[in-house]
Formats: sequence, C-alpha cells, structure tokens
Amino acid sequence: SWVVSCPAQTLPSAPESTRKYDVGVGGFYQVTGASNGNFIRDDTTESGGGLVSFRRPWRPWAGYEANLGYTKFYEAYNKGIVKVESNVTDISLSYLFQSPTVYGVQPYLSLGGGIIYFSPIDGTITNLTSPTATHFSGQLVPEFTFNFGLNYPIFSRLGVRGGLRGLKYKTPDFHQFAIDTKTLRTTLEPNISVYYRF
Repeated sequence: SWVVSCPAQTLPSAPESTRKYDVGVGGFYQVTGASNGNFIRDDTTESGGGLVSFRRPWRPWAGYEANLGYTKFYEAYNKGIVKVESNVTDISLSYLFQSPTVYGVQPYLSLGGGIIYFSPIDGTITNLTSPTATHFSGQLVPEFTFNFGLNYPIFSRLGVRGGLRGLKYKTPDFHQFAIDTKTLRTTLEPNISVYYRF
C-alpha cells in the first residue's frame, strides 16, 4: 500500500493591515464654544496645536487609539473682566473602528475618554476688578473624546490622515468660584497628520 504523508495544516495568518500599528504626527486648529452659566460667560480664542497619535487595530472594526494634544489659548470671562492664557494638554484613549480600504481611503471612528490639563501662564492673568496680581493654579478635568475621518495611504507604510476630533469637558474655572460657569463645553479640532505604519 502507498503511504501518503500529511503535513500539518498551517492556519492562515491575519491580514497584514490588522497586524500593524501606526504613529501619526500632525496639527489641528481648535475652536471652542462659549460657555454661559451661573451669570458668567466664558469666551475663548481660536488657536493651532500639535497632535501625536498611536493606533493599533487588531482586527477589522476593532482596535484602540491613544492621542496626545497640545495648544494654548485665552479664556475671557464676562467680556475680558478676567482673562487668562493657558497651556492646554490632553491625553486620551479610545476604541477604534477602522474599516478596510474603500476606493483608496480608509474611514475611521473612535470614541473614548481621557484627561485635559489647563496650566495658566504667568504674566497673562488679568482681573479688572482687583488691583492686585492674581495667581491661578492649574486644573485637571476628565474629558470625553470622539474622532472621525479618513486615512489615505500613499505608500505601503506612509499615509496622510484628515479628520475632526472633539473634546467634551467641564469649563475650567481654575478653582475660582467667581468664574465657575458650572457648565460643560465642546472643543472641535479639525486636524491633518502624516502617519507611518510599522
């Protein structure tokens, strides 16, 4: 009788795109809506900022994303009676929905949360109701984040990403009851990045 060897079957590996992670570096333009509450209005200036992202999809429509963002802008309470410029840094971790490439682009959506820290810059704080110098301490608040847009692969490892990122958090008051609006506000960050896939 003939003896036929039967090699063990190798399970198919995951698609290449799901086994890789990528790192992106880019910029954004932030616009923050005004807050009204507790007889206080808080307006902000628009600004540019930087964004660093890390993404790891482990299967189609499932993965995670981490973001680090930085910008600085002015808070103006009650039309500038109190005004302060802050360095603003946020760190977030989100669940990532990322589809396969369709017509050369790859749609994505992420939802998650993190923290945002407001650090007042010395020398930028004004208080028209007080003749003395005012000092505010930094403030750390939790945030909800969402992010959606498109990846556009240029080469096998290099691509461009464009999207809209949103942050929802408590309007900062720097632990000062007199400027606490007791409201939530939304910051929108249209962004564009270059990413490299490892």
